[in-house]
Amino acid sequence: MSDIQKYPIKERQIGDWSNVAELIDFKIVRTIKGGLLGTAMADVLFIYKKKFNQSDVQQKRLHLYGEEGIVFKRSLDVISRKKNSYQRHQMMDKFTDEFNLTKFTTNQTTSPGTLLGRAIENTGYTARQFAEKTGLKAPTLYHHVSGGREISREIAMEYADKLNCDPVDLMFDKKICPVWAKVDLLKPTELEDVYRPGRLFSYAIEDKDFENVIVPRDLYREDIKAIKICARGSMYDNKIAFYYRAETKEDNILNQLCVVGVEVPVGPAEFTNDTETRYYFGLYEEVRGECNLINPDPYVDVYKNKFILKNFEPQFITPVAALVNPDAVKDQTDLKKTIPHSALFRKEEMLAAELEKTKRLLREKEKTELDYGDVIKETKAQAKKIAEETKNIHDEFVKKEKQLQEEMKKISEAIQKQMYEEKTKQKINLFQKIADKKSNLKLVGVGRKRWSGN
Repeated sequence: MSDIQKYPIKERQIGDWSNVAELIDFKIVRTIKGGLLGTAMADVLFIYKKKFNQSDVQQKRLHLYGEEGIVFKRSLDVISRKKNSYQRHQMMDKFTDEFNLTKFTTNQTTSPGTLLGRAIENTGYTARQFAEKTGLKAPTLYHHVSGGREISREIAMEYADKLNCDPVDLMFDKKICPVWAKVDLLKPTELEDVYRPGRLFSYAIEDKDFENVIVPRDLYREDIKAIKICARGSMYDNKIAFYYRAETKEDNILNQLCVVGVEVPVGPAEFTNDTETRYYFGLYEEVRGECNLINPDPYVDVYKNKFILKNFEPQFITPVAALVNPDAVKDQTDLKKTIPHSALFRKEEMLAAELEKTKRLLREKEKTELDYGDVIKETKAQAKKIAEETKNIHDEFVKKEKQLQEEMKKISEAIQKQMYEEKTKQKINLFQKIADKKSNLKLVGVGRKRWSGN
């Protein structure tokens, strides 16, 4: 079975692999993929002995990246190939110790090129496909991913705009810390002791078993701590509470969610003076000089579990800096499975502003229509009346036009008849005159004839 089939992780051979070289060193980096309680990932780089006249770029190296458990097994498999038995066992022990020690290291030094490559992988595209989709130059992108060229602030911002993520995440590793305790606000938790609602309890024996949580960069400090609320049915269920370590009572904590420490004896006073610090989570109040810690869940039984601590003497009190829902906080690059054209990118704030503007215009339009409703109705009635009058005028005009055409036709016929009669009369008169002339001519001729015979 091949390594790729046996270990479903990312493996990349760097440098010259044409020759056999001895494994001499390794480097380990831890990251978290996804949201606040995302999958713990491991980043391991194996370094082999450099040959004579071989440059740093040509030096043989093996890069592994994937889920921490699988990467750990694959790393041991790589180390087991060392021929020297003593050196093999020595490196295995060293690797195992360092792998566990770097579990919660927050000052990681993953290169920007590696971070950019992972962000592109999370989109579901290869570097070449990503370059084609976004219009970037493939050779330039390859040099940035491989580490051949440095990624400047401006370049990181350009890539972040295409990936829809924070530019800082392309240059620096995420800040993480362990969730060191959990708390139930609704019911007791039975472990080695009975933890009443509101009391913090440890859920892991060793550090390696703690859950990791990504800390928002604005909140991160070296002394930040995180707890998880596990109370099924509660509005706080699965929330992560961030707070800063304190040794005294902080200021401005009244009526705020807090983590408090209380010193209590571990046994009867007559047998021992030993004490232990117990930790609680709740809403802090001061009433008539008494310090109370109230259960913040609104559905808690007010008669049984309303007060987590009543009239207590705090060893320290620190306010909760942020309460975050890990299911709602996801990396943009992990959610983005397709890369649309860059012209289609939209900012959520811009969309919200446009939506609000549209709603405001719609409300103004509805108000205007309501104020001028009667005017619009009256105008419509007038328009209807004018339309009816116009139709009547048009019908009357058509009717008169038809009558006028008929009268003009009659007049035309009368004129034609009169002209015909006049022409006929003229012809008759003309024929009459001609007949008269002929008659006169005949009479004159006859008289002459008669006169010559006598």
